[in-house]
This record gives sequence, structure tokens and C-alpha cells, in this order.
Amino acid sequence: MPKKYKKYFLYTLTIIILAIWIASIPTTPAIHAYEGIDTFYIRYDIKSSKNRISDSSLLMIPAKNEFRAEKFSQIIVSGVISADSKQNQISVEKMVKEDSLKSTLVKNGLQSVKAKDLDTVISYEGVIITPVKILKNVYNEKQNNYSYEVQVEFSPIAFPDRWETLNMKYRIKEILHNFLELFGI
Repeated sequence: MPKKYKKYFLYTLTIIILAIWIASIPTTPAIHAYEGIDTFYIRYDIKSSKNRISDSSLLMIPAKNEFRAEKFSQIIVSGVISADSKQNQISVEKMVKEDSLKSTLVKNGLQSVKAKDLDTVISYEGVIITPVKILKNVYNEKQNNYSYEVQVEFSPIAFPDRWETLNMKYRIKEILHNFLELFGI
């Protein structure tokens, strides 16, 4: 298997395992079977090549109460997913949560763009506090879809792999500001 495909295979496998794990997390706040981890870094990547979307992925990493994510806000997200009425409720809830997290990230997340030649990756990043609460989940027989409303506690923040770079940029700005302030500029 070529190296390029191994990378995508491992990436996809990781996402599937995380999605299954997230779907198995109880939705009641009183039950914490996941040992106190209720804060997750999330990133939604949309990859495009030659102006066409080629791939997208949602990644979640546990984070224990990181100080950089202080300003959380409750966001109500509504949307529609295509699904058959014969699908089990667990898979529908999983799709609803995944779609709501993607929508939350696109609308409220920290956005970054990486481009090389004709390939572009747009990343949306943030932190959520679980559980993600499904407020409404209704099936529409005529259109064969579910409309939903979900409550998410969210804070836009850069992913841990960018903290060192962001910290360096902050320090450079601070030094420049102090230097200019010293001369009264």
C-alpha cells in the first residue's frame, strides 16, 4: 500500500474509532464513565483539490480543563440530516451530534487555511464541554430526513499543536508593543 494511502487509512480508522467511542458516551450528566474528562478539543478539516471538496474529517481529543479555553458559550444548533426511519436511534443520534459539531465549528470555530499548489485544507477548531444535548430530533416522512436542535457548550481555540507558534507570535507582539511604548510611539 502506498504511503499516501496508509496515512488516509489510519486517519479514517482513527476517526471511526473516536466516533464509536463518542457515541457510546452516556448523555446524562450524572454518569461519568469516561473518568472526569468532559472537555474535548475538536477540529473539522475540509480538504479540497482543484476547487472540489475531496475529503472532510472531524477529530476529537480529550482535554482536561485547559486554561486557554475559558470563555464558553451555550450555542443552539439546528439542522437536517438525511436518514431512513428504519435506522436505529443510536446511529441517528450519532449522526446528529457529528453534524451539529461540524456546524458549530464552521459557524463559531477558529478558522485556519493551508494551501499548496491547488490543494487547500480549511480547519475549524475549538473546545466543547460534553455532553452534547439533543433538544429536538424529529423525523419528516415526506422528505425522509431528521430535523434536529442541539445544545453545545463551545469555545473557539487553536489546537495544541499550534500553541507554541501562537505563543511565540504573542511574545513577539508583546515585545514590539513594549519597545514602541518605550519610545512613546
